[in-house]
Amino acid sequence: MSAINKLVRSRRHRSQVLTEVSRVQAPRVTRSERQGLKRKVVLGLILFPITALFLGTIGELFFHVIVRAGFWREESFLFFAAGCLGWFTLAFFKMQPTVAYVFAHEMSHVIATWLSFGRVRNMEITEDGGFVEATKSNWFITLAPYLLPLYMLLVFAIYGCATVFFGDLSREFHLPLFFAHPAFKFIWIFYFWIGMTWAFHTQFTFDVLQIEQSDLRENGEFFSLMLIFLTNLGELGALFILASPTVTFRNVMEDAWATVTGTGSLAWEFFQFIARALW
Repeated sequence: MSAINKLVRSRRHRSQVLTEVSRVQAPRVTRSERQGLKRKVVLGLILFPITALFLGTIGELFFHVIVRAGFWREESFLFFAAGCLGWFTLAFFKMQPTVAYVFAHEMSHVIATWLSFGRVRNMEITEDGGFVEATKSNWFITLAPYLLPLYMLLVFAIYGCATVFFGDLSREFHLPLFFAHPAFKFIWIFYFWIGMTWAFHTQFTFDVLQIEQSDLRENGEFFSLMLIFLTNLGELGALFILASPTVTFRNVMEDAWATVTGTGSLAWEFFQFIARALW
């Protein structure tokens, strides 16, 4: 994304793999911008232990609930996993709708610009790529495509509207087929598409980040990567908590606090041991 008179372009490579999705044609970096990048390096260093803590907490909860509590047998997990598997199967056979990612990428810039009280001056999305020109730029606008799973948010919005008009979507129906009447729930469709769109966002984000991106350089690559990883990990954790019948956000906070206090206690004991040895 860019500021006034800067152009952001999205391009598609011949092999259906995106090269630099957001190429910023920017002027020479000013002194204030260099100072901003230094501050973001500090912010990235602050985010690093938070990311490590959150990764350990989510990993422990995943293992406890999915493996020990049998969450992997729940219909929400099964259909979410089926959606992920469906998308990764399409990706394996190179059936990737790249233009759909270009649209989501540019629309994420647009939405972030609006939320930042900026104006979009021009926007174009084609099969070969697209661009967005806006009057404002900040870290949220430039990194929005890597932070916001746009299509997954759209599925949640459709789900919310469907519950308003049709009520409980987890009610069970029996389909009148020829020789059987299998059970069916409309909510299964949403579980599947949440998994599909989450895998879509994750896979394209991973592929794009393997190539040097101007969006990341503009905000500092270390800070950008820490923020992208932490945000996407938090979104996965939120999905897991919302779908799990036994885990709540309070459990996550309690487990994280226990990890912090335990780590702090070990660090203090190690410090005391080193101090006694030196003394």
